[in-house]
Amino acid sequence: MECKKHIKRCAITTGSGGDLIGGVDADCYLSGDFKYHQALEAKENSLSLIDIGHYESERYFAAALEPHLKNLPLKVIMSNSKNPFTYK
Repeated sequence: MECKKHIKRCAITTGSGGDLIGGVDADCYLSGDFKYHQALEAKENSLSLIDIGHYESERYFAAALEPHLKNLPLKVIMSNSKNPFTYK
């Protein structure tokens, strides 16, 4: 798939975002765990994909969300998971 020379709008979602491809209104989409047929759908829609990995896309999300949740009257429990794919 050829990449666009200029990206005007980029979309991102954490985790496995392939099922959302049909609703993405952007030039480039960053997420994790794209499957073969999802990549074909993106190509048909001239949507560039960047697969940043499932764990990697979620790694900093809780820390980024935490300050915003503190301003709401909610009880929230957040925890970080460990990457099940480790290489030694």
